[in-house]
Amino acid sequence: MTKDMDHTNAGYIARLERIRQLSSPSLEGIDDAKLYSDLLRENFIRIGNLSTENRAFLDAELFPILFSNGQLSEAQTDELIALSEALLSATNVENLDLPIVSLISDRLLKDAASQDDATAIRRLDMRMDACYALMLMLGRVHACPQIADRFRQEGLAIGRRFLGYLEPHRFQALDAESREIVLTDARYMAVFYEGLICDNAGPNEELQHLDRMLALADDPFYRAMMPDYDWRYFRYRALNYYAKVTDNGNERGFGPAFLAVICDRTEAFSRLWHSDPDCFSNYDNENQVQMLLYRNRYLAGRISYDECHDALIALYERRDPNQYDLNGIYDNLQLPLEAICQLDLDHLSDDDLRRLDQFYREVIRYAFHMPNSGSLSSMLEFFQGIIDRFIEVPGGLSFEEMALQCLAALHPPTYVHSMMVAKLSCYLCGRLIERDPKWLVGAPGCGSARDVVANRSALTDYTFHAARCHDVGKLSIIDTIFVYGRNLFDTEFELIRTHPRTGYELLVRHDSTRAYGDVALGHHRWYDNSRGYPEDFDTRRSPVKPIIDIVLCADCLDAATDSVGRSYRRGKTLEDFTAEVLPECGTHYPPWLAELLKDPETAQGLQAILQEGRRETYQNTYGLLSRMNEA
Repeated sequence: MTKDMDHTNAGYIARLERIRQLSSPSLEGIDDAKLYSDLLRENFIRIGNLSTENRAFLDAELFPILFSNGQLSEAQTDELIALSEALLSATNVENLDLPIVSLISDRLLKDAASQDDATAIRRLDMRMDACYALMLMLGRVHACPQIADRFRQEGLAIGRRFLGYLEPHRFQALDAESREIVLTDARYMAVFYEGLICDNAGPNEELQHLDRMLALADDPFYRAMMPDYDWRYFRYRALNYYAKVTDNGNERGFGPAFLAVICDRTEAFSRLWHSDPDCFSNYDNENQVQMLLYRNRYLAGRISYDECHDALIALYERRDPNQYDLNGIYDNLQLPLEAICQLDLDHLSDDDLRRLDQFYREVIRYAFHMPNSGSLSSMLEFFQGIIDRFIEVPGGLSFEEMALQCLAALHPPTYVHSMMVAKLSCYLCGRLIERDPKWLVGAPGCGSARDVVANRSALTDYTFHAARCHDVGKLSIIDTIFVYGRNLFDTEFELIRTHPRTGYELLVRHDSTRAYGDVALGHHRWYDNSRGYPEDFDTRRSPVKPIIDIVLCADCLDAATDSVGRSYRRGKTLEDFTAEVLPECGTHYPPWLAELLKDPETAQGLQAILQEGRRETYQNTYGLLSRMNEA
């Protein structure tokens, strides 16, 4: 690396922060839709310039070091550590670029393999942090759990290495700083059990581990070795981990015997917090402590459902709806998620339904008001939980509206894209019905070309709504979509490729959107089913194959011609797009696309949507954002 590496590191991080802010700008000072659309276009030109600088930095400075085989110099090591720490805790932004952090920590760990214990311990500590952050981020992608599990298993393996360092003879041989890291990370190992289903047939490895940590806090040997270590905080955090194992309504399935122990530990945690609230409120606010206590008392049968539910609602109602730090995110998102998880779904009262709709509207409002430099990754964990457990309330928000408003709040360019694909799909469907309806034969209710024409209104309406929903699976990977400053890594491509299946799984849970599932699942499959993803979905067997093909075409057309959100390069013209796709009609694209694109009337209509229609979409998006910001 160059002598000016510190300056280059700082510049790289500043550009990442700026890219995130520019991609989802504030409406402050913007009072009409044209200014908003102009701002987005200007911003993505600036994003393009910033990204070019970042790629130059990565290619010339960082990647040659990360992918080298030689021993790192002391200066290189220090610079890599500084960059990794800065990426994880950059000002006002959380976890700017976890995959880069992962590469750095992996490179440093390999470099430490032949060095002393102190060096290895420090590198293992870095790698463990990176593994957990990636496990959390990837864990939101339920359609492909094996991606997150790689980092879970690596984190557990590192944790076992730290447990090995706790052997008295090895621990005694370490310096004071290494001992502190070993103690902290041996306890921290517990986080890698998060999400694992409990086997109630025998002892639970996670709870045994936490019991060992609690015993270690009172062990005279370790206390003598580390007399100045904060043992009270060590105990507090171990009890906190214990209290959290039943997250999301005990979805991991701890049985009654375990729940009784968990409740005992949670009560000990609460007593410890209340023994010194001035100190412990730096880590958890009182609402969080009370939430965990109510949850685990209810699960252990020590309070009733009504007592637990009423207490959670009372905690939520005393929140600050304009607080956006970590405690604010917990109060505004985790508390409603907790209340939703505790609902008796078989006996929902009118009050439950009213409260549910209120929850959904309030969490959307919270997302719209979240500063665009806020803690996105922390927020997404709870947002995904709420989306996963969404319940449609009669007369309330539909899942389609909930998902689209979440996209608008979290990443407006993806929302604009979804609306544009809906407009283009609806138009293509209508033109196909007019010019060559046989291509839609086989769609539901359409056994002949005559049926297609007779069902025009129903077909175009279905196509419009299915297209609006085609990208709802991206809600779980918003922070990956935010990666504009460099090329995606293999793991990120894996994530991107999960969004059709994630969208399918979300849509088919609800009566109002179940019919759109196949469109979301198949919109990245080629017409002839030879390529695309997911590879195990054969669109030719789907009853809505004709609509899948329409949305495929509209999706690619908007992506190619848009200058905002999908790409920070200037969008192509309709003529450019036509010239590119004509040779692929019959393979990538359906054969009818060639005829439609060559038709002057159809081309004129598409051009109108790409220009006036896109401006209208920005106007509507601006209106939605404005209304929500004023709410």
